[in-house]
Amino acid sequence: MGERSGAARTAARRSGAARTAAAARTAAAARPAARTAGAARPAVPAPSARERLAGHERPGAVRKGPPITVRCPCGEHRELAYGEVWACACGRRWNTGQIDTEQYDRLRRVQLRYRVLPVCLGVATSLAALFFLLSHNTFSLFLLLPAVLIGWGMVLRPIHRRRYAQALGQLPRWELRPE
Repeated sequence: MGERSGAARTAARRSGAARTAAAARTAAAARPAARTAGAARPAVPAPSARERLAGHERPGAVRKGPPITVRCPCGEHRELAYGEVWACACGRRWNTGQIDTEQYDRLRRVQLRYRVLPVCLGVATSLAALFFLLSHNTFSLFLLLPAVLIGWGMVLRPIHRRRYAQALGQLPRWELRPE
């Protein structure tokens, strides 16, 4: 009978899970080589701790207004503040100052108007919870908090999101031209 090679004996001894893990490691090791061979996908920076914990907004986005996403025909895109200029790697320069100030202010007002309800609901819930806590009526906290969370999550939030999307849909879209 023929003898197996060392690699064949090792592969025969591995369990199914070990074989799957080894195959995944081999495939992962091969991916970077394939990606650098001719891929045109730009590297995406890892999100910061603030982005992971607090969401996708830049600091000051509420006061300064939402970011404007500029997509270059070469495939790159960037989120810019109003009035900011961006030079793409392909050589095109994009200026968000081309956007009409009145239209951008309308967008800011819509955004702020739809942020008021969740903030007010959170403040009112916090004040009610504080009142129940200070009045030693802690059992009411166990009724208040789930009721508010269920009411917000199942009733108010879907309505709020739908109206916000409708309000944003009525605003104009901008087509910037490179400088």
